[in-house]
Amino acid sequence: MNPKALVFPRWLRNSLLFPLFFLNGWLFTRLVSFLQPLVTLVLIAIILALVLDYPVQFLQRRGVPRAVSLSLVLVVAIAAIFIGGFLVLPALVSQIGTFINQLPQWVASSDGLLSWLDQLPMAESLDVSFNDLQAQLVRQMTGVMRTLGTTLLGLLAGSISSGFKVFFVVVLTVFMLTKGGKAWAGIMGWLSPWWRERLETRVPYKFRRFISVQVMLATGFGLVLALIFTLIRVPLALMFAMLIGMGSLFPFMGAFAQTSVSLFVMFHDLGTGIQVFIIALVLGQILDEIILPKVMGDLIGVNPIWLIVSVFIGARLGGVMGILIAVPIASVIKEIITDMVAESRGEVTTPPVFPPAASPDPAPAPDNP
Repeated sequence: MNPKALVFPRWLRNSLLFPLFFLNGWLFTRLVSFLQPLVTLVLIAIILALVLDYPVQFLQRRGVPRAVSLSLVLVVAIAAIFIGGFLVLPALVSQIGTFINQLPQWVASSDGLLSWLDQLPMAESLDVSFNDLQAQLVRQMTGVMRTLGTTLLGLLAGSISSGFKVFFVVVLTVFMLTKGGKAWAGIMGWLSPWWRERLETRVPYKFRRFISVQVMLATGFGLVLALIFTLIRVPLALMFAMLIGMGSLFPFMGAFAQTSVSLFVMFHDLGTGIQVFIIALVLGQILDEIILPKVMGDLIGVNPIWLIVSVFIGARLGGVMGILIAVPIASVIKEIITDMVAESRGEVTTPPVFPPAASPDPAPAPDNP
């Protein structure tokens, strides 16, 4: 028999790829769903380890031994968690409860956007009244925001009361900080040289850089907004600043969070809402157009269309944690596909060289006899 008769045409081989990818993707989603909530807890531990590893690497590059730098970072992180739990969290819960209880009066404020629109000469000449719209908006928003507020309070209470999950995440985070490098090297040892060259340094660099920068910038952005909102006496300043800061943590959500929060404040007080919108817009543009490009550079390099698709898939698989890690995963997949296409055309590809992470402290050399 002629061996060439067993070779499928290229179009047939390519057409078989989609059902195979679809089947593997479906099986992967079923596996992730079956392993919940373990997958979410592991993702949280990975993200915490990546964020904490950034200052550890920073201290190591300045001559601090890894054991000392790791201990300092863990102590500071635990102290920050306790401070946030005893100072920030009660104030945040109090503001959320106040907001839920005062929601009807909040939307129906006489200084709000709807009252201002109702007093316009154009509204009087057209005989248009916003009272009916205001009453309907109060009913709709009251139901939605009460549900969201109750859910958020439940999540906060659950995160505090679920001691076993918190303990599991803390222990897993510590093990990833101390033994994560060896575990990653072991996984890379299972792969072929081609895959190992493209994943061994690329994945840790992109994940550490992207997630650490996103978390630190979003946290700083939220703290700055909370301080400014408190100084200009914005009602429920901590809650609104937290919402905008959390929105900037995820791709394409910063502008939506800024606009939504500003519009909602306008329903209560038009002037304050305009101030919130201008402040959030200016600081958000500085963050997106000046700080992020300098810090990130061309770290991602993925078309925004594919980023939206990757964020949707990440939300489907891993929820909020999946959204956060979807961008670096999409960047790695894009670069690997680019290498595959280039090699199929006969082009020579060279894996990029990333800055090496600070290595663990070397063992002391034995004394010469």
